[in-house]
Amino acid sequence: MRNGLRSLVLGAWVATLALGHHSIAAHYDAQKPVTLQGTVSEFEWANPHVYFLLDVADAGGRITYWTVEFASKPELRRNGWTENSLKVGDVVTVEGSAARDGSKEAYGKRVLLAGGKRLTEASNARPPARGAAQPAPRWPDGHVRLGAAPGETGYWAYPSAASLMETSAGAIRMSRDGLLANLADAPKVAPFQPWAKGLYEYRQRTLLKDDPKASCLPPGGPRQFQVPYGLQILEQPERKRVFVMSGGGDRNWRLINLDGRPMPNVEDETPTYFGFSVGHWEGDTLVIRSIGFNERFWFSNGGLPHTENLQLTERISRPDFNTLRYEVTVDDAGAYTRPWSSGWTLQWVPNQEIEEYFCDDNNIDAGK
Repeated sequence: MRNGLRSLVLGAWVATLALGHHSIAAHYDAQKPVTLQGTVSEFEWANPHVYFLLDVADAGGRITYWTVEFASKPELRRNGWTENSLKVGDVVTVEGSAARDGSKEAYGKRVLLAGGKRLTEASNARPPARGAAQPAPRWPDGHVRLGAAPGETGYWAYPSAASLMETSAGAIRMSRDGLLANLADAPKVAPFQPWAKGLYEYRQRTLLKDDPKASCLPPGGPRQFQVPYGLQILEQPERKRVFVMSGGGDRNWRLINLDGRPMPNVEDETPTYFGFSVGHWEGDTLVIRSIGFNERFWFSNGGLPHTENLQLTERISRPDFNTLRYEVTVDDAGAYTRPWSSGWTLQWVPNQEIEEYFCDDNNIDAGK
């Protein structure tokens, strides 16, 4: 009977894996902390999230089976996790948040192993220590390099802002997913049209449960510079183009043309997730104009709305070796009352290749 019950729990767990990504805030309640002590009976080092099953004994010795979820493999690796961090038979204590629906599921924050070793969630990871101050590398023609120099590796990660918000908004507390700590701050985030403000507040109230990225759709627009998995910038000056390669998603990439072509009429472009981008250099700053976006994605963490009228003017610079500065002006008369601007920085992660995060690959991982 016990093995049969575990099989049922495991079957439900595999079904959960098959559903893929989801909104953590919508599924788990941070205001309902839970502490579990038990024995690891299954461990899946998988994307989109790492899971393990925990056999928990109550005071009478009766065993209940819990599913504990953590972040993705790339995020956990940054905080010291490996596929061997847990193994079947480990006795552990887990601190986390309980599922909103009352099921025996939890989102883990910390795991304490019997030997005293502690594993923490990805949001507690810290950027690597900065190296000695040095100028940004340059191409032979003098332009600053936005990516790795020859013979080196690295990528950009750890955005300094959780979400797109108007520069003049001031300090607004929100989670790393863009969920506001106080919904009353919503009007400060951007100069909304009334319908857009209402939709933004609805997405916030429902804890981002309808986020298209949770269904593995691409992070278009500025959101490509906010995802936790990092990005690489691949420059091809001989072909007058730049690619922005996203570590999050399913090998999403964006093309920026630098060959002097004119911006097309938006009516002539098929709307896409990343739009049509034309760029040029102004000194050490790459200035990009983009049009032709569809409405199937959220262009920022937190659920800011946009329409197919969206036009972006982005400015990307590298003021020093360790810093990428991203600035954007949003012009969307369908959703906002006027153009508005935002910006943040990312940090260089040296001597590492970006680890690709495949949102849809859990069937592969589950079979390993």
